[in-house]
Amino acid sequence: MVKKKIIVEDEDLPFELKDLLDSKFPLLEKFRDLAPGSFKHSQNVSIFCESCAIELGIDTDLMKVAGQYHDVGKMNYPDVFSENQEKTKNLHDELDSQISFHLITRHVGDTVLLLLNSIEDFEEKEKLMKIVSQHHGNTVLRYFFNKSETDTDDLYRYKAVPPQSIEAAVLMVCDSVEATARSLASNSELQTPEERRKVVNTNVDRLMQDFQLDKITVGDLRKIKSVLYKELENMYHKRESYGDEKDPKSSDDIKI
Repeated sequence: MVKKKIIVEDEDLPFELKDLLDSKFPLLEKFRDLAPGSFKHSQNVSIFCESCAIELGIDTDLMKVAGQYHDVGKMNYPDVFSENQEKTKNLHDELDSQISFHLITRHVGDTVLLLLNSIEDFEEKEKLMKIVSQHHGNTVLRYFFNKSETDTDDLYRYKAVPPQSIEAAVLMVCDSVEATARSLASNSELQTPEERRKVVNTNVDRLMQDFQLDKITVGDLRKIKSVLYKELENMYHKRESYGDEKDPKSSDDIKI
């Protein structure tokens, strides 16, 4: 008598964090299709987060997922964000600074809602949502604050709390550094090791001075910076230096 094989269908298996890393996961596919620029940025942030997690001894899968999905809310209104716009068109050129501020900052809440409603419950779901909800903390969206010419920067702060865990702090730093590096590299302004190190140092210093990184130790920050130096070197080391490099901007100064 030949015994039949019992095949367990995927839907019978419990949902796990690693399922979100499957390239065929519906929310991830939709993100890639609707907001390709934001998706690429998030891929890079995910790589940075994974490398930092290995160095710090924290959950690598959780950090990879947090990096990959931290901006998924941008797919609701992709054209609001410069990475998804045509180079010759920026809708914010014709908008009031406060309107632009609200359009940009809503992506944090949109991300949390998408994660809440689009994925099944699993052990780390609440922790994941907390991490991504804090990845901008209550930083100032400086580009539009400067554009507004007001003296009240609180009007241009994200409506969240600074990172309350090492995971959220790692995501914040990786997101900020990647955004700055990507902007500078697109203009051929990220050509030397010194310039790349300055990108990391400038962003970390700015976040520290704004009290965004109080939940992380100096020793852990040192490790994060070392990892990010290497990641930027791996990404951009083939670019030759032609001199006349400019000081790197922080991610808050990048045009949205």
